[in-house]
Amino acid sequence: MRRVVIVDTSVVKAAGETNHPTSSACRECLKAILTICHRVAKTDFINEEWKRHLSRYSRKWMRSMVARRKLPTVTPNPLSLRWNAYSDAAREAIEKDRGLIEAALVADCIIITLDDRLQDALKERPDGQDLLRKIQWINPRTNGVAAIEML
Repeated sequence: MRRVVIVDTSVVKAAGETNHPTSSACRECLKAILTICHRVAKTDFINEEWKRHLSRYSRKWMRSMVARRKLPTVTPNPLSLRWNAYSDAAREAIEKDRGLIEAALVADCIIITLDDRLQDALKERPDGQDLLRKIQWINPRTNGVAAIEML
């Protein structure tokens, strides 16, 4: 089944050609997305983040994704949370990556990321916990390629 996923900058930054466990896990994740029928949604937020942090391997991967027309652009809706109910640290983590959540909610609600801080921040409040339940979170380091293949 073809899915539209969101790939965090942490994954495209870490994906490389070394044997380091994180690098190879991210690389294998991106390879799986390329070879399986999945697509990766982009937004202005994601484009800007990727421009600053793409690894050499990720640049090649992105060119292959573009050539296969597997990078659709989506228009996210603003995230509505009760910001003042969150701690300062949680607000900072959510604000930093809110573009991922907004994009996921208009795609297939799947985020691939190495960073667990956003999930931890959302756990603070019921409205954040609702978002956690709506979104499938995949960490290439812990879930591996099997999670991508099972989508």
